[in-house]
Amino acid sequence: MKLKSTSTIKLCLADKVMYNMMNEETAMGRWSRLETLYMTKSLSNKLYLKKQHYRLRMTEGTAVNLNYFNNVVSELLSVDVKIDEEDKVLILFSALLESYDHIVINMLYGKETLILEEVMLTLLSNKRQSS
Repeated sequence: MKLKSTSTIKLCLADKVMYNMMNEETAMGRWSRLETLYMTKSLSNKLYLKKQHYRLRMTEGTAVNLNYFNNVVSELLSVDVKIDEEDKVLILFSALLESYDHIVINMLYGKETLILEEVMLTLLSNKRQSS
């Protein structure tokens, strides 16, 4: 089991990351090293992730990249940065092109609160209909 978990971690790593793991023999050692390298809760790491989150923008001709948005949010949560549901929705709305304004207005109409999952489902549904 230990060999299998060590091998799985090794197979999932890019070559440049694997270079940093050469001295680690166990799965626990590799996992700890990965946490040390990439999951530190330092101020600079938190600020970098927040910057990525707030800079999220669509470009003309591209689809809404909800996977990237979700990855950034999960990375922020992993370093103990809490983001209100309303702030997540606002950042996602800010990333959208003007051509999505009518969808945003429809979602806001008559609502007291917005739930990120509902917003994402609406955006995905609209994406499928326009394809």
